[in-house]
Amino acid sequence: MNQDRMQAGRADRLVVLTAGCGMFLSSLDTGIVNIALPTWVRTFHSSIATMTWTITLYTLALVGTVMIFGRLGDRYGRVTVYGAGLLVFLAASALCGLSGSPGTLIAFRALQGIGAAMLQGTATAIITTAIPKERQGPAFGLLAVLLGLGPVLGPGIGGLILSAGSWRWLFWINIPVAAAGLWGCSCLRKSVNGPKNAVPMNLPGHLLLSASVLSLLQGLAMASRSGMLSTATWGPLVLFAVLFALFVCREMRTSRPIVDLKLFLRIGFTAPVLGIFVLGGATSLGFILPPYFLEQARHLDSWQAGLVNLSGPLGLVLVARSSGRLMERAGTVRPMMAGLVAMAAAYGALGTMQADWQPWGMAALLGLYGIGAGLFLPSNTAAMMSAAGRDIQGTMGAIQRMVQNLGIACYTAIAAAIITAHSRSGIDTFVGGLREAWLFAAATIVLSLTVFVVASRRRRPEG
Repeated sequence: MNQDRMQAGRADRLVVLTAGCGMFLSSLDTGIVNIALPTWVRTFHSSIATMTWTITLYTLALVGTVMIFGRLGDRYGRVTVYGAGLLVFLAASALCGLSGSPGTLIAFRALQGIGAAMLQGTATAIITTAIPKERQGPAFGLLAVLLGLGPVLGPGIGGLILSAGSWRWLFWINIPVAAAGLWGCSCLRKSVNGPKNAVPMNLPGHLLLSASVLSLLQGLAMASRSGMLSTATWGPLVLFAVLFALFVCREMRTSRPIVDLKLFLRIGFTAPVLGIFVLGGATSLGFILPPYFLEQARHLDSWQAGLVNLSGPLGLVLVARSSGRLMERAGTVRPMMAGLVAMAAAYGALGTMQADWQPWGMAALLGLYGIGAGLFLPSNTAAMMSAAGRDIQGTMGAIQRMVQNLGIACYTAIAAAIITAHSRSGIDTFVGGLREAWLFAAATIVLSLTVFVVASRRRRPEG
C-alpha cells in the first residue's frame, strides 16, 4: 500500500512539474522583460513607448487566444496542445534573443504570447485529467508554488543577466526549462493521454469573445495613457460592450456554447470567478505601487525596492503547497475566504500609509497579502475546474487564466490613472493617491469576500 502511494505521488509530481514548466515560464518571462525596457531603449536607440509594445502585444496575444487553445486542448488532447505550446514558446524565445530591431523583437514577443496562451489554456486541465480528484489538492498547491516562483525569481535573474552579460540571455534561459517540459510531455503521452472530445470549436463565439477582450484591453491601455474621458479610450470600450453583447446573445442561442452561461447565475460559481479577477488585479497593484512609494517617498534604490516587492510572491510560495493539502480537509470555500480576509487586512493597512513609513512595514504587509493569495489560489483553481465536466476542463482552465489577466489589466489601468493624477503634486498628495489605490483594491477584496459569505450560506457545508 505504501509503495503504491509512493508511486502515485511520483506520478503526480511528474504531471504537476510538467504542467508547471509552462506556467513558470510565462510568469518568469513577465518579470524579466519588465526590467529590460530601459536596456532595449538604449540598445535599439528607440523610445519607451515603442519598447512597451513588447509587453502589450505579448499580453494581447495571450489573453486574446487563451480560450481558443483551451478549447483545442479539450478537442484534440491537452498534452498535445500543451506540448505544441512549449515548442512555440521555445522557438519564440530563441528568435527574441536573435532579434536585431525593435520590430522583430515585438513580433516575436507576440508569437511568445501565443505560445503562453497554449500553455496556460491547457496546464491546469492536464492536472485534472491525469490526477484523481482526491489527490488534486496538493497538486494545485505545487502548481501555485511554481506560478509564484516566476515573480520571485524573474527580476533577480533578469538583473543578474543584464549586469553580467547580453540581454539576449533573458530569452535563451527559457530554452532548458521548455526542453524539460517537453521531456515531461513525452513521458505523459505514454501513460496520460487526455481524452479527445467531440466538443465543437464554436469559432464565431471564440472570435467574438477574443475581439471583445482585445477591445477592452486596448481601451484600458489608452485610459492609463490618455485618461478615461478621451475618445481614444471610449472608442475601444464602446466596441467592447457591443461585441461582448453580441457574444452573450449568440452563446445563449447556440446549442453548444463555449461554456454554459447559466453557470454564472450560480453564486457558487460566480464567487470564484469574481475572486480570481480580484486576485489578479490586486496582486498587480502589489508590484506596481510599492516601487513608486519606496523610490519617491523613501528614496530607496531600485534593487532595494525590488527586494521589498519580493515579499508578496514569497508569501504565496511559502503557503501555497500547504494550502493545497489544507483543501483536502477543509474544502475549497474556507481557504478562499481565509485568504481573502488576509488579503483585505493587508491592503486595508496599506491604505493608511504615510510618507514616513519604513520599508520593512510595507514588506510585512505585502508578505501577509502573499500568504492570503497562497491560501486562495489552489482552492480557487479546484473550485473552478470542478464546476464543469471533464470534456471542457481546458476551456474552464482558460477561463480562469483569462479572467485573472483581465483583472491585472483593469487594476493596472486604474493604478496608472491614480498615479498620473497625483504625480505632479507634493509628496503628501502623491502618497494620498497611493492610499486611494490600496483602499480601492481592499474594497474590491471585501466585496469578493461578501459574495463568498453569501455563497457559503446557500450551499451545504463542505467536508
